[in-house]
Amino acid sequence: MARANWHVALSVSLALSLTGCSDQQAADGNVANAAVETATSPTQAAAPPAAPPPAKCDSYTDSLVDRDWAIVYYAMAGLAPPREKWADEALAGIDRSLGAEEAWKRANAQVDAQWNAVKDIRCVTLRTRADPQAFDASLGGIPLGAFAPEAFFPFRDGSMQIALKFRNAGKARVWKMTADKAAALGADSWLGNLGLAIRVRLVASRPSGNGGTIEGEIVGFDIEPSEYSRIDRETVTVTP
Repeated sequence: MARANWHVALSVSLALSLTGCSDQQAADGNVANAAVETATSPTQAAAPPAAPPPAKCDSYTDSLVDRDWAIVYYAMAGLAPPREKWADEALAGIDRSLGAEEAWKRANAQVDAQWNAVKDIRCVTLRTRADPQAFDASLGGIPLGAFAPEAFFPFRDGSMQIALKFRNAGKARVWKMTADKAAALGADSWLGNLGLAIRVRLVASRPSGNGGTIEGEIVGFDIEPSEYSRIDRETVTVTP
């Protein structure tokens, strides 16, 4: 009887031992599988870098030329500019008696100097005609054609076309005034020559057609009457 009990105890012990090994192997297998899945699972896509905050405009750059606008466009869009083409164009103004190598070196230096001087400009002044329309009582002022929804500023660098558009043109569209003031301005024969000095914060750039588009926010503008006009100069602040 003792011998039979000994065989039963041994069988139970072996069964428990094998069960424990199976459980441990299963656990080890699960850990290994989890490690493999972790190692082979696709890496989660990194979040795109945040866009830089809008420039704080304490001062504004005036009188940018078309090449300057091209530089601003390429810099804002993060695109490589056609430096070799620009350097070829710069060669025309360099004394060739210096030798081809020196002339090419100076042409590239000119391109680098202009690029470095302009690429970070984000606050600009634009000058244009106001194009005042008839007084609109429902709008509470005189609409300015310069800020019409379809209006834009065109620039051209060779065959490349660049358009500057305003995101908040609607908020600058109407020159606010009373009907009496509008009537007084309408009596000035120089009202049609009214100019604008527009202060703009540049906020975005993107390829468009055979060139690119720069988007800006109007910060404010100055009403600039003709020297012969009786209209007073006026400064207007615009919310983005």
